[in-house]
Amino acid sequence: LYIIGIYLCSWLAVQLTASILINFVVSWMGMDEAAFPTVAIAVQGTALIMLFVWKIVSEKLGKKVVFFMGSAIWIIAQAGLFLIRPGEITLLYVLAIMAGCGVSVAYLIPWSMIPDVIELDELNTGQRREGIFYSFMVLLQKFGLALALFLVGIVLESSGFIERPPGAEIPIQPDSALLAIRIAVAPLPTVVLIIGLVLAYFYPITKEIHAEIRLKLKEKNNE
Repeated sequence: LYIIGIYLCSWLAVQLTASILINFVVSWMGMDEAAFPTVAIAVQGTALIMLFVWKIVSEKLGKKVVFFMGSAIWIIAQAGLFLIRPGEITLLYVLAIMAGCGVSVAYLIPWSMIPDVIELDELNTGQRREGIFYSFMVLLQKFGLALALFLVGIVLESSGFIERPPGAEIPIQPDSALLAIRIAVAPLPTVVLIIGLVLAYFYPITKEIHAEIRLKLKEKNNE
């Protein structure tokens, strides 16, 4: 249940940002639409590289510590996105790279925690039920995406956001819509990330406890 909550919060934060990022880049930052892929690559490319870095760090410090480190960097980046002003393009890419460091944690840590829970479940029940646990995770991916799109849609609709007609130029958004875009790209994901941090703090399987679980499981299997 803790991991489900942690993963849902992390994935929801990813999807909230991803679903509104193009509007933020174009309407708020004043960049050309063709520049959006480079911003997205800065986030996802950093996330891909940091997967290997965080894996090494987690082996030394533990998964909870890595989750806290990555989420802290991510929250700082989200705050920066809310405070950034139009035209500060270099700062935008710096924040995108920082956000990528946090996004990689969202991809890596909850999934790496699942085997720990599977082993604890095996120790308590004598059964291996990977399918059930991984099915919940995949279901949460779909739920997180749907919930993110729903929340962003509500925020934009209530702010007077002007939809772009097919083939037309990008419309100039009113101030209320620009504020809604900034809220959707920064404060909303930040609140969700903080909830995930609280859940991670109370997550009971530490590095030491996991080692103990594996030892007991090994002894049980050797009986």
